[in-house]
Amino acid sequence: MTLWSRQEEILTAMLLDWRVAVRSGQKTGKSMSAVCGALWFASVHPRARVIMTAPTHRQIRSILWREMKHLYYNAKKPLGGHLAELPEIGLQWDDGREIVGFYTNEPEKMAGISGQHILFVVDEASGIPTELYEAIEGNRAGGARLIMFSNPTQVSGYFYDAFNDKREFWKLIHVSSEQAAIDGVPGVGLATQQYIDEKREEWGEESPLYQVRVKGNFPSQAENAVIGLTIAEEAVARYPDVDDSNEILSMGVDVARFGDDESVVVARRGRKVLSITAVHGHNTVEVAGLVLNMVRRLRHGPHERVLVNVDTIGVGAGVADTLRVAHKAREIALHEVNVSEVASNQEEYPNLRSELWFKLDKFLRSGGAIPDDAKLVQEIIAPTYKFDGKGRRCVETKDDLKS
Repeated sequence: MTLWSRQEEILTAMLLDWRVAVRSGQKTGKSMSAVCGALWFASVHPRARVIMTAPTHRQIRSILWREMKHLYYNAKKPLGGHLAELPEIGLQWDDGREIVGFYTNEPEKMAGISGQHILFVVDEASGIPTELYEAIEGNRAGGARLIMFSNPTQVSGYFYDAFNDKREFWKLIHVSSEQAAIDGVPGVGLATQQYIDEKREEWGEESPLYQVRVKGNFPSQAENAVIGLTIAEEAVARYPDVDDSNEILSMGVDVARFGDDESVVVARRGRKVLSITAVHGHNTVEVAGLVLNMVRRLRHGPHERVLVNVDTIGVGAGVADTLRVAHKAREIALHEVNVSEVASNQEEYPNLRSELWFKLDKFLRSGGAIPDDAKLVQEIIAPTYKFDGKGRRCVETKDDLKS
């Protein structure tokens, strides 16, 4: 296979160093490097054991193990062993060598892994709890090696510490998507210059998303951000694993005021946001029709009454007026929301808008799941807040945010 220079650097580090940490942007070939290193280690060390882990089952099965099968079956010479479909069973050789991949949040399952030649490969390492790293470190007492790969989404924890106050104990490598676009091997799924230019235009080079997903830097987000990038990224990561299909269907409707604003309808069941539809230039009747179309498409049947929350400031009142017919017919339960009104908790927030933003933060922290939509994440992490004269948290206005 053909590697680009930074992949060669990573694999050389795996050969020479006992602890390696790699922070990178997206599409830099880090998962390929992880699997390539795992196959090398198991191929050259007697009774080798390679344990691959990540924060979710999906990361292991759909990314790491898919890459494993690709490399194994396309090797120029047979690698031997028996490759299972499931990473938990893994790649097993008759002489005792093995590569397995599994997700766990229980440190005891990671502890007590013994052997003379052991390699731990941790993908998306920022999302792994510190307790699991402590269990891995216990195994390293017998000489096990550890390599971590991750987009640097969190500014605390084991992975972050490796690049900061613990850096003297690690071989550190930093790879940006920008470099992959310039120096990488074409046609193997690395970031392209078109992607870099698009994200620079869409997010802005100083935005936390661009810094993390493209430059591979830890986010330097404002301390007064309502919702941190880490919280939003975790909500994206858990999305495939959340199933709240039996919960009540509800919708939020924000109606465009003028200019380049978009009218947006978001559907949610329980902890999971199901869909986001944004339209531009629609009048109030068309937006109401869009809402009813989504209600009928996503509800479990005509007997399910869907809760529809409509921001009724300005032209949103026209949408609510049109939807009132469906409300009277008990097809929907219409709830009109005026975010400029006083908050239900007036001791904490000066208005309902500020309260709702912090309730969104609480929703995401308590297991809420959102689709992998970069624009959504960017808008979620953008608002900041300040304290008013009564010590209440006041989220910046929409006009201030746009400016």
